[in-house]
Amino acid sequence: MDAKTSTSHPVFYAGRFADGVPRKALPDDCLLLDDWAVLPGPLADAADGASVVIVWDLLSFPFEALVGEARDVPLVLALPAGRDAKFLSAVFGETVFGGLGFFDGIATPDTDTWQALRRRYGWAEGQRVAAGEDPGGLISDVLAGMAGGERWEKAAHRTRESALLPRFAAARGLEAGEVPMDVLQVGVGDGRWATGFDPATTRFSGVDEDERALARAAQNFPEGGFRKLGPELSIPHPDEGFDLTFCVDTLGDYPAEEKRALTSEMWRVTRPGGRLLFLEDFVGGDGSAPYVVSVNAFVDLLMGATAGQVVLEHVESLRYPGEDTVRGGVLALSRLGVPGRW
Repeated sequence: MDAKTSTSHPVFYAGRFADGVPRKALPDDCLLLDDWAVLPGPLADAADGASVVIVWDLLSFPFEALVGEARDVPLVLALPAGRDAKFLSAVFGETVFGGLGFFDGIATPDTDTWQALRRRYGWAEGQRVAAGEDPGGLISDVLAGMAGGERWEKAAHRTRESALLPRFAAARGLEAGEVPMDVLQVGVGDGRWATGFDPATTRFSGVDEDERALARAAQNFPEGGFRKLGPELSIPHPDEGFDLTFCVDTLGDYPAEEKRALTSEMWRVTRPGGRLLFLEDFVGGDGSAPYVVSVNAFVDLLMGATAGQVVLEHVESLRYPGEDTVRGGVLALSRLGVPGRW
């Protein structure tokens, strides 16, 4: 194993093929690992401070050893050439592929294999890496696509997932049998939360003010429906069209009256018995949300925006990695009323 100390560096796990990887083909700060790194100690040391772990030899990589903070390192898996989606799913399945999230990547030159796996595991198109023909080319492609800060973003995303996925499942429980669930995200951004739903049983839609964000969401999830918010933050969907309407880190961008308008619209497009879900900063944090309100103030605003026609079902606080302040919070509510249409 070629060890190198760095506060932020790419890690390339070549496993059994490490002897065939020319060191000069790798970036100077890249840590090259052979199959001795299957031991917990070397892998933990390598993951400490890693910006990304690129796995060239999937069959020998110890995925089960990625625990604790090591789970926050973005992973890029180079799929073996000449293997189709059926074979790869049989070998790696939910244990490996099912654990990949929005900030992880998959490198393969085979479009058919990629599309079959993407649909099966709900990956975003943006997770595909243009596979290099050699280790150096693959690493260059990966690093070129990274904007920086992905490790913290992945950690924060996992924190949010731990709170949101049970709420998504609870909303799914409202639907019987194989009836598709209609979901709307307000402030959809790049569409990353579409990965939280089974595409086979969910019709995912999103709205946003930013047309560039909508284009990214549509590129990531071609099966989704993405539209621009209308005048005065109106949602361009009919009444009572969704089983779940939610937003993540969105309302802090709006002052009180616009918050009220948007939450009223979210209530309007949610079916009676459906869920409204909010994950927002309710304590001032990094300054990215200029219009933070307390939980109590937001609940009062929400009750006014919905004429009290909601029931609060779940409240949960969130602390993000490396932060001492509990600034995030989740509120889940169900909409009251009798359906206006069946």
